[in-house]
Amino acid sequence: MKPINILLSLLLLLTMASCGDSRPASGRPCVVVSIEPLRYFTQQIAGDRMDVVSLVPEGMSPEMYEPTPQQMVMLSNAKAYFKVGRLGFETTWLPKVGENVPGLPVIDTSQDLSALDMRSSAFDPHTWTSPRLAATICRTICDALCAIDTAGATAYRLRLDTLTRRIADVEMQIHEELKDLACRTFVIAHPALTEFAADFGLKQLSIEKDGKEPGAQWMQSLVAQCRQDSVRVILVQPEFSPAMARTLAGETGAAIVSVNPLSYDWENEMLHIAKALKNGK
Repeated sequence: MKPINILLSLLLLLTMASCGDSRPASGRPCVVVSIEPLRYFTQQIAGDRMDVVSLVPEGMSPEMYEPTPQQMVMLSNAKAYFKVGRLGFETTWLPKVGENVPGLPVIDTSQDLSALDMRSSAFDPHTWTSPRLAATICRTICDALCAIDTAGATAYRLRLDTLTRRIADVEMQIHEELKDLACRTFVIAHPALTEFAADFGLKQLSIEKDGKEPGAQWMQSLVAQCRQDSVRVILVQPEFSPAMARTLAGETGAAIVSVNPLSYDWENEMLHIAKALKNGK
């Protein structure tokens, strides 16, 4: 047996008072999600019937995150695990979860997003950044919660209706913010807004190239594209170095704005991104 599996097996013999590893026991069942935006959606639907815990802390990149042994123990006590679908750490760590917590239901929140194949040339795992796709994600979450806790199904459906209306309102506000946008091209450090751009008729350019820091040739072509499209805004995320963004801003005169697509506060963050694209701040 591999050392990591031995360690996990020993840890799984321990008992935990609650789903979270640092919170007092609530007495409620819990579910675990990959990232903070999924925690937001799930909590809005679950209400006070379940605790919801995310694996990737805000400010950490889910592309290369490695869950801790304590988090693996937490998963052993969870009612279900909700994954985004194809985030980096999900593709590498979920097989280990299956080995060590074989009975854990794993819900793929991207399973009903068939429209993705027609929206962009390459799959972007950041599905939650699209309000339209977010509404479908929430329906998937609700269906799973209803199956886990049939007694709460009516309450879950009612909360889903409320959340769906709020998502539609966010979508409408973003359309309003961006309807007269002069430049519909923007640059981002890591390409996390492909689906957001598809929703609102925008063009995303990424500083990162194939998951790596850009080389000189890529930066030269990016500068040329920015000048051609009159790009005004460069978005940077907290998990990535702003150094290349500063270089690009110096060459193009574009404004640098910090955004956080991984924020728990999904509604306000989506509106913040729209305002950043409109106002450059």
